[in-house]
Amino acid sequence: MTSPKRQLHLGLTVWPSGFHPAGWRLPEARTNGNSSRDFFRRVAQLAERGKFDFFFIGDQVVGLPEWQHERPNHVLRPEALSLAGFVAGVTEKVGIVTTVNVTYSEPYSVARATATLDHISGGRIGWNIVTGEAEAAARNYGRKEHWDNSRRYEWATEFVQVVKGLWDSWEDGARVADKPGGVFIDESKVHRIDYNGNFFSVDGPLNAERPIQGQIPIVNAGRSDRSIELGAEYSDIKFTNSSTLGLEGAKAYYADLKARVAAHGRNPDEQFIIPGIVIYTAPTDAEAYDLYRRIQGLWTIPVKLEEIASGFGVDLSGHGPDTRLSAIPAFANISGKPLEFLEVAREQYGTDDITLADLYRSYHRRFGFKEIVGGPSTIADVLQRWFEERAADGFMIFPPYVEGAHEAFVDLVIPELQRRGIFRTEYTGSTLRDHFGLARPPARYSPVPSISEERADAALADA
Repeated sequence: MTSPKRQLHLGLTVWPSGFHPAGWRLPEARTNGNSSRDFFRRVAQLAERGKFDFFFIGDQVVGLPEWQHERPNHVLRPEALSLAGFVAGVTEKVGIVTTVNVTYSEPYSVARATATLDHISGGRIGWNIVTGEAEAAARNYGRKEHWDNSRRYEWATEFVQVVKGLWDSWEDGARVADKPGGVFIDESKVHRIDYNGNFFSVDGPLNAERPIQGQIPIVNAGRSDRSIELGAEYSDIKFTNSSTLGLEGAKAYYADLKARVAAHGRNPDEQFIIPGIVIYTAPTDAEAYDLYRRIQGLWTIPVKLEEIASGFGVDLSGHGPDTRLSAIPAFANISGKPLEFLEVAREQYGTDDITLADLYRSYHRRFGFKEIVGGPSTIADVLQRWFEERAADGFMIFPPYVEGAHEAFVDLVIPELQRRGIFRTEYTGSTLRDHFGLARPPARYSPVPSISEERADAALADA
């Protein structure tokens, strides 16, 4: 029997003001994406029309006004679990991945909310775990300081163990609703989890039936070793920014993540590596380059030539932001990583003769997701190459502005990917697990071992 052909997986996300900090300034762009019911309905239904695996809802528990120039898309964000319930009500097939910052949440509440969402969505929920980077969040939750990375991931590991145990605290078929016999619930199929860890003590059971998917698919992000290990052990989808590493770097990163999954006794093919990528597309390459230039030109941050001089090792004395690189001979002699950044900027603008201001705006965004610019064939070429060379199992598509960028990707790029036979033309299942080809796991009915118990068992085994 031949195995099914590997298919590209796609998620569509929406940030209220678009991913680019200046995307909202386009005349055609929306500025109230954080609070518009009609907008969220249209974009979620658009993701379904495009046959995306999932609609991704990010979250930020704190967004401060002073972030508005660098990260305006963090300042006003809808609460993710609430929005997931809305999206479930206006779609039928597309998966819905909702974010929870576990550092400032409780596992019982999260397990109950996500199980409920899985039922009302018909089994389409995924849970994206984040631990938060904003130190200001701590003071909004009664804490004096934001925990360091190590403590956050110790907490997150226990958090996941508790939630997964609670999802399984009800066996399938526990609600018998035997009207003649007068028995509503078969109590033998409902279990305490009796979790005792360093951070959590949870008896269970959950006050919600086992999710339709059994275990809700888990998504996690983050580049720290603790985040990667958490994902290798528990997550079904690993959301990364490996797109910034270049193709060869992303391939090495992909191979490392898959090896870590295998080291935890899991099938590497059952964790999907999904980098974020920002798409500027239009019917032609020329129109896409024009769109990119327009958005970059609207960005209000000051152009700091000293950052370019330092990063590229060139003397910019006597030059201004509008000076073209062709007028600066030193740019003909750079090499190594600076040359890679220069080539990226030229690709994005569609010309070699960019200005210092152009270079600065591209270079300043080098730590974000990869940004690709072009018509549908150009975009599809990049996505297909990364997919086929095992740099990614799919991509999270970040439109740079709203609305319009979402529609352009769905109407222009999706048909090209479908024509190439690497992306679905119809949904073949109804749950998020179905979309990824993940089997529904059997339930476990024994108490969940706590971290302390696991360490004690390991010590006895070593002895």
